[in-house]
Amino acid sequence: MTFTIADDVAPELYPLAWLLGSWRGPGVLAYPGIPERGIVADMVVTHDGGPYLAYTTTLRLGERVDHEAPFDPEALVAGEIWSRESGFWRPATGSEARPVQGAPADGPAPTAIEVLATDPSGFAAVLDGSAQGPRIDVASDWVASTATSPGRVTAIRRMYGWVRGEIFWAHELAAFGHELANYASGRLARVAD
Repeated sequence: MTFTIADDVAPELYPLAWLLGSWRGPGVLAYPGIPERGIVADMVVTHDGGPYLAYTTTLRLGERVDHEAPFDPEALVAGEIWSRESGFWRPATGSEARPVQGAPADGPAPTAIEVLATDPSGFAAVLDGSAQGPRIDVASDWVASTATSPGRVTAIRRMYGWVRGEIFWAHELAAFGHELANYASGRLARVAD
């Protein structure tokens, strides 16, 4: 599936332009000390003509859906909010792409990117890495948690991939005294803006 880049998207954003839009899909939440459960993920990525993207994501508890089965994003039933996050994505102009474990070693030249992420549960993070073709790999460079955050987050790693018009994603987290481990994953389909 192809997509069209709008005329008002800054050229620096072309390697990230496939993220633009509203997305929804099923996923699974599984982390040490948290029972495995189904989730529904919503992601909205926008731009205002500047050299960055703004985003929000919301994970809600939901039914477990087979990752391989076709799904209708509009028909997914989402329940209680599990987490929210917002921030900005931008190319790291003038920087070398930071290698991230698991990132592809071949293909088009990677574009260095930075992500600024905030979560209302009390943490903020700076992630950096690369966009390489239809794949993005980022890992935390800096994470800060407030004194009242329910679980001190110490590291984050994320992967996003464009596959046949959908975004497949995986988030890893080190928090609550645990080492970096799978936290949530799923797939997203574009929904009407």
